[in-house]
Amino acid sequence: MTHILMLGDCTLATSYLPARLKNERVLESRLRELYPGESIAVTNEGLDGESIAQFLKRYDRTFARNPPPDYLLVRYGVNDRKAYGVDGFRERLAELCERLRRDFPRARILLETGMYVDYPDHYEFDRNAVLQPIYDVIREQGRHCGFPVVDIYERMRRETEQGNWDLRVRGYGVVDDEIPIYTASLDHLHIGDVRWWTNIHPNPEGVRVIADEEARVLHQH
Repeated sequence: MTHILMLGDCTLATSYLPARLKNERVLESRLRELYPGESIAVTNEGLDGESIAQFLKRYDRTFARNPPPDYLLVRYGVNDRKAYGVDGFRERLAELCERLRRDFPRARILLETGMYVDYPDHYEFDRNAVLQPIYDVIREQGRHCGFPVVDIYERMRRETEQGNWDLRVRGYGVVDDEIPIYTASLDHLHIGDVRWWTNIHPNPEGVRVIADEEARVLHQH
């Protein structure tokens, strides 16, 4: 049995989606297509609103309730930027990577960037400019440690350029404030209202794209 353990924030947790549409199930399905003879389990330990500093407080409990991982996928940054800035994120990401490498020397660690938004068409401000410094830290840490990087941001940017732009849920605010809409069913009621698109979390198509990119990078390594 190959065990893949995913750590991250709300874009990984996707608490608003039914289980069959969550990242871990979609990734499992994609990997079984690539490796039909293998036994693969993917565990999602993402938590809404979490930063690395908060995860470190539950670090021991998280690994105590899971079998040892063969692969670790790590996706943090958005909440870290809010809590302690880019430099603070750099320090805590390095701390987390070092601890994971020490505690799980046989596991392969992969770092992940996060969401892309197609401003100005479907977002009310250029959030990419705010997020890029965080993603640059992730790429730098990957190079420094020799960890593969699943560049979700770049994959979503390419998908959008190719016409596959509908990758995020709908609704104002954030997941914790209200239940988002994850289909296009109400788009016709919000024509011209760019706020309708101001949500950073992936919809089922976004999760499919993310899982496909994860599977692609895992397949390379």
